[in-house]
Amino acid sequence: MDRALRFVDGSAEEGRPFFAVVWFHAPHKPVVAGPEHLARHPGRKGSAQHYRGCLRAMDDQVGRLGAAWRAQGVADETMVWFTSDNGPEGSNNTLGTTRGLRGRKRSLYEGGVRVPGLLEWPDRVPAGEATDVPAVTSDYLPTVLSLLGLELRDERPLDGVDLSPLIDGERAPRSQAIGFHSGGR
Repeated sequence: MDRALRFVDGSAEEGRPFFAVVWFHAPHKPVVAGPEHLARHPGRKGSAQHYRGCLRAMDDQVGRLGAAWRAQGVADETMVWFTSDNGPEGSNNTLGTTRGLRGRKRSLYEGGVRVPGLLEWPDRVPAGEATDVPAVTSDYLPTVLSLLGLELRDERPLDGVDLSPLIDGERAPRSQAIGFHSGGR
């Protein structure tokens, strides 16, 4: 996050648009929280304490990034996507919940591939808006291209769809299926 913050601050100070991707390991295995974050969950022990500590550490870092956008005065015009890459790890004996969906990580059932997603963009998306239209990270590229008024320089196929109508409040169903492939399935 320190590197991302330097990049964001430098871009904002120079008035340049910026694009940053920040990947967090948490809460992937091994789930090991540092002492500071373990101490914030004294009522938990073992893996439950580490899991919650890792989530807290990630939340702290996302908070630092949001604070930087606000301090630079670019928060309202900054599009922020936040999602997970898959459902919770392993079996029902590990932490993380699918809230009743069948399957988990490495499964093509909904518990393995259906995860929450969040878009924060105060200039364009009212706080508290929600949708049940399925979307996927491969939708980001066509959406960002559309929002910036750009086109691909070649004829490569895109797996995703432009979500800008959905962002603008249109509740139309998804125009194409979302494909998943895992372990030959």
